[in-house]
Amino acid sequence: MLKKLFFLVLVMAIVARARVKADGHGVCGKYSPDRMLTHVLRHCAKPAKDLKAPMTPKCCDLVSKISEKCFNAIINSDTWKHSGINPKIALTIPKRCHYHL
Repeated sequence: MLKKLFFLVLVMAIVARARVKADGHGVCGKYSPDRMLTHVLRHCAKPAKDLKAPMTPKCCDLVSKISEKCFNAIINSDTWKHSGINPKIALTIPKRCHYHL
């Protein structure tokens, strides 16, 4: 009985870990790229749509705190496609923040 319980717990842990990886967790810490998109890019919405829009200190501060892998995962998220943000312009945000500082 104890072996069956241990096996069940082990299988559940493996399945839970696989689901976390599939959602992109781990790349962006404990949050999914979709959640990071709403958290980070709500402050960067205008600069992510227009190259002429001014960079805000809040946007640059948040972008500087996330890794390049997380930023790429955010751009490749499903939510991104429906947000109206231009990925080609959004990719310029880290470089534009560098010049903003």
